[in-house]
Amino acid sequence: MTDRDDSKYSGDNFRGSDSASPYPVSRLGAPISLVDSAKIIEAASSKVALRTNAQLEVIVEQMKALQERAREIIEQASRDVDLIHAECRFHKVPGRIYHLFEKKDGHRYFSMIGPDEFGGAVPSGFLASYRYEHDESWTRVDEMDARDRRRAEIQGFVSNRLLKE
Repeated sequence: MTDRDDSKYSGDNFRGSDSASPYPVSRLGAPISLVDSAKIIEAASSKVALRTNAQLEVIVEQMKALQERAREIIEQASRDVDLIHAECRFHKVPGRIYHLFEKKDGHRYFSMIGPDEFGGAVPSGFLASYRYEHDESWTRVDEMDARDRRRAEIQGFVSNRLLKE
């Protein structure tokens, strides 16, 4: 410890160990200049700005992904509403595939018989085949594999989480 002349200074002095002092307490200690302190503060501020910008970039990318997902959900809902309004003269059973046709006048209807199952007289205006889901949504036949894989992944994840708990 060094001698301190507390009689000339009226404020609080640092009372901890010399190595933890925020200012030099010995003539042998390295001088801390105001310019050096300003450089340290500027460098720290720069690092904080870079880190903040990087974090905000991640949030912006997440927002873009969420916006895209919201757009997909809205398109899916719009398609489901359109399909709900198509004429259907039978009771729809979840898990079954139905075939959407459109007459020349724009009238759309579902059939249980697909375009390749008609014997000779194939009706014109086939649009697409859909699977009617348990949640009353519709999945195009060409999208079924991807949807089933996603569902299986989610169910596997949930099952694993429940088994671990």
